[in-house]
Amino acid sequence: MSELIKLKIKSEATTGESAQKIISHFIKACLSLDCSILEPLIDENQYFEDLDKYRFLASVKQQFDWAIARGATDITMKQGKCGMCVLGHSTYEFYGNRTKPEFAYIINTSKNGIQDIFLCNLSSGWS
Repeated sequence: MSELIKLKIKSEATTGESAQKIISHFIKACLSLDCSILEPLIDENQYFEDLDKYRFLASVKQQFDWAIARGATDITMKQGKCGMCVLGHSTYEFYGNRTKPEFAYIINTSKNGIQDIFLCNLSSGWS
C-alpha cells in the first residue's frame, strides 16, 4: 500500500503580508475573472483545495469560464455563509448579472495565516 505525501504550504507564504496579498489578489482575480492576477503570488509547492498551484488555478479558471459562458459581466462580491461543509463559515459570493452567485469561495484563515481556499457549493446566496 502506497502512502500519499502532500507537500506543506511554505509558512512564510501564508502568514502576514504574503497571506493578505494572496487574499486580496484572489478577490481581485474573481472580480476580474482573471487567474493571471493570482498566479504570481502562489508558490509552486502551495496547495489549495488539495490541488497543486496549477490544478488549483485551472479549477478557479473553470469557474470563471462557466460564469462567462452564462453571460456574467461586472462581477460584484457579497459576503455569505456556508450552509453545508463548514456550516456558518463566511463565504465570498461573486455575482454577475443573475440574482444567484456565479460561484462562491471560502478563504479559511487562522491566526497563522491562510489554511485553504476552496469552492463553496452551498453558500447562502443560493437559497
